[in-house]
Amino acid sequence: MIVNENTHYMHVQNDDASIVIGKKHLQNSEKKILYLDIIHELVHVKQQRQGLDLYDESYSYVDRPTEIEAYAIAVEEARRLGMDDRDIFEYLHVEWISHDEHKRLASRVGVLI
Repeated sequence: MIVNENTHYMHVQNDDASIVIGKKHLQNSEKKILYLDIIHELVHVKQQRQGLDLYDESYSYVDRPTEIEAYAIAVEEARRLGMDDRDIFEYLHVEWISHDEHKRLASRVGVLI
């Protein structure tokens, strides 16, 4: 895992499957959120090693199969931790998607809103 001052959250580098985490995210986020983000990114590591393009721009972010799979597994783990759909819906919100995309992502991974 690489800690980076310039990264806001977490992502996986498409070329070598390294997980990059933003220093502020690491310092300021709840442990449960960091844990779910790591689960999400580990799915991307597996996908990258299978030869998948993690950032296939022919899909929007919320429709990208790699994102749907990673979020679905993180949602499953969130439920195992006892989070309800309202909390999971909040977890699924990221700054770079619209309200409608947020709802679509939640629907695609089985989160009822």
